[in-house]
Amino acid sequence: MNKKEINWYQILRFSCLLVLVTGLLPSLAVFQITQEPWRFFFDLLIWPIDQNPATFTQSDRQLSAVLGGVLSGWAWLLYQLARPEVFNQRIKKFMIQSVWLWFLLDSVGSVFSGIPLNAVSNIGFLLMLLIPIYQLKR
Repeated sequence: MNKKEINWYQILRFSCLLVLVTGLLPSLAVFQITQEPWRFFFDLLIWPIDQNPATFTQSDRQLSAVLGGVLSGWAWLLYQLARPEVFNQRIKKFMIQSVWLWFLLDSVGSVFSGIPLNAVSNIGFLLMLLIPIYQLKR
């Protein structure tokens, strides 16, 4: 394996960790004391930022915790698969499919639920994950 390929693995693993941290934010929203970063993010998504920040009901916090856990688990799986000793063309194909599936469902759901800026922010995560995946084992 050459240095360039090692760099792509590192970039992909770092990207997976960023997705994992993003998943931890909604997971922590279940607690009153740790919900502020997630509330701030939602206030950004429901632009413009105003004096009426996002609020979460108990159901919102529960759903955030569950979906944050799912996002973190998916990111951890991608992180573990982004290792030279396990990565192959089949894993690459499945990773690409799972990233596109997440992007399409999350983005369409975001648009229809009234937070289209989340779909826009998803583009960054999409590129951050797909570019290194496509660069590996061409």
